[in-house]
Amino acid sequence: MKTNRRKFIRGLAGASAGLVLPIGCAPGTKEETTESTAPSVHIKNKPVKASHDVVVVGAGLSGLHAAMLLEESGYDVQVIEGRQRLGGRVYTLQDVPGKPEAAGEYIGANYARMINTVNKLGLEMHNPDVGGGPNRPWLYNIQGQYINAENWESHQLNPLEGEDRRLLPHRFLSTISHRDNPLQGKPLNAWLEPEYHKYDIPHDQYLRAKGVNEETINLMNVVIHAGGIHNTSAMNELRRYHVMNFSDGKLSFPDGTSWKMIKGGNSLLPEAMAGSMKNKVQLGRTVVGFKEQDGVVQVSCADGSEYTAKQVVCSIPISVLRNVTFEPYITGITKEAIDQMDYGLSVQAHFLIKEPFWEQDGMDANMWTDGLLERFAVRTKRNKNDPESGLAFINGPESLKFRLMSDDQVFTYVENKLAELRPSTKGKLERLMIQSCERDIHGAGDWVYWQPGQVKKFANHMRKNHGNIHFCGEHTAIMERGMEGAFESGERAALDIILNA
Repeated sequence: MKTNRRKFIRGLAGASAGLVLPIGCAPGTKEETTESTAPSVHIKNKPVKASHDVVVVGAGLSGLHAAMLLEESGYDVQVIEGRQRLGGRVYTLQDVPGKPEAAGEYIGANYARMINTVNKLGLEMHNPDVGGGPNRPWLYNIQGQYINAENWESHQLNPLEGEDRRLLPHRFLSTISHRDNPLQGKPLNAWLEPEYHKYDIPHDQYLRAKGVNEETINLMNVVIHAGGIHNTSAMNELRRYHVMNFSDGKLSFPDGTSWKMIKGGNSLLPEAMAGSMKNKVQLGRTVVGFKEQDGVVQVSCADGSEYTAKQVVCSIPISVLRNVTFEPYITGITKEAIDQMDYGLSVQAHFLIKEPFWEQDGMDANMWTDGLLERFAVRTKRNKNDPESGLAFINGPESLKFRLMSDDQVFTYVENKLAELRPSTKGKLERLMIQSCERDIHGAGDWVYWQPGQVKKFANHMRKNHGNIHFCGEHTAIMERGMEGAFESGERAALDIILNA
């Protein structure tokens, strides 16, 4: 028996912040007390009855959150996942010392839906490692010159003026992009409004108009997690830093901190979410096609398995949908978005550090460059008994070349470039693993980014369902980004089904 929809919405609103309903969705006035008879679809001239109320495609945060909400509302839900693991882009690297997060690293104090789910499933959170992430000290290698952070302000290669000269290179993009942000002080969905379409232009063009010089723009391009600063909409970056700064200084955890991680690894969350479902999540089910007829959707997988349902929630990354067939066909703006939108790329090469090379050359362990290697960081150890490990992290346009390489070739490339820049690393590293969401056929990349003109063209069409197929994933989020954006989008897809049943 399905849950009273008004009661469900009241409970959901208490657990979530910033609830966004899909266009046309409002709490119904008719209470459902019985399940409707499952419709059937004629496939190969043979009527087939829907095997589930809802099939959810993708066992990342968005799909699992939608599945949990639907099941709580009385629906029979089956989740299927193409990978042989749960979590999507939330992935704790269990085989790397310290078990770092491949992506989806920090849980913000404003992540209401995510925090509620963590608490509901009985997981624990802890504070991030001190000195890790954006707070780690960097040795800069710019135009072939090594520069310590304390020498940067007075260095001749510093392109900034006045007080800005204190700003370190890895902070250029986040600080300068957000300065005088036209979205500042506006609601988190303001980026969709037509009055801001004038900022849907190349980000380097926006920055030049603000008086930013070319040397600064070039250094900002090192860390832009997209297709290059020239091929990224300024609105993509303005929205990104608007979301990041929206709750800054306003929201915190009870201990006063702003960020947490899940004790034991963030992958424990999707595993717990899947474990709470009545129907076991089916792994290794790569979806290759959807066919809807007579109110039933057939979901076909690469292994030959098929699932049928009255409704489908699809969390497949939008660019991966290019490889999936739809019947009836997807047309119009939605089809254009599938064909044209893309995800930010990165490659992580993880190493065991056999000897502390920084003790040999007397320089800081972590290196940030404007060259082909970009960044190499030594992991902060939570457990003093862990061996030292480190990773090279290359993103944006510089990572494109790795599409042409095997994992062994990626390792060789990184080792050679690192040895050229820093000879003390030669022979001191042992290969562990290559991690890249883009190299995973189910992943597409790290997160969606908007190219110039795409916000105006596509942003208000991303949440439109295709018949009984409802799309979710952080690329469809309105208010949030990252992991909380995934939760937001899964919530919206679930509500779309619940409120319009």
